[in-house]
Amino acid sequence: MLERNDMLRKTVQKLDFSKNLIYYYLAIGVVIFGYIFLSIGDANSFTSLTLGPIILLIGYLAAIPIALLSKTIKKEEIVEKKETEKVPPKKIKK
Repeated sequence: MLERNDMLRKTVQKLDFSKNLIYYYLAIGVVIFGYIFLSIGDANSFTSLTLGPIILLIGYLAAIPIALLSKTIKKEEIVEKKETEKVPPKKIKK
């Protein structure tokens, strides 16, 4: 029977959410700026009637879905097993 005494390597995948968090914070910032533009000026001003709602639509309909649906980056780490661990040979059933 064959025995494996050599070093075994196993890759472990970890997810990195830093890119998603940056997009999420930018989306929240866009929404906050939209509400700030709603509160600036009179009730009939350009910023409160036109600019604020447009920025809110961009934030809610574009920025937040992009932040939620963007792909995560997978980091692969190599984990080495000790040499003393032996893998039992596979038994072939007939």
